[in-house]
Amino acid sequence: MSERLKDLQRQRALAQEQMAWLDREIARETGAQVPPPPAPITRAAALQPAMPSSADGDAIMARYQDPGRSVHSETKRGCFLYFFVALGAVALGVIAFWFLRYR
Repeated sequence: MSERLKDLQRQRALAQEQMAWLDREIARETGAQVPPPPAPITRAAALQPAMPSSADGDAIMARYQDPGRSVHSETKRGCFLYFFVALGAVALGVIAFWFLRYR
């Protein structure tokens, strides 16, 4: 029996249990005779999430890990990039101020 089928059957059993509870509550509120609760439903074993073993996890990490640059070099590169962009913005501001003020 597939895992999906087991899960669907478990969901159906839960829905049937909820509907039986709703019927009992409606009957109680309307004053009708309350039907006896159904026999307890045997629940299918709870599905365990598929947890990869540590070897599988290592293989997954190795597949997606970039052996290229380190975090330190990426951070350094980003800082230099921001510095030169800011320096260029200041230089453009000074040039624009000079043209607007003295020309």
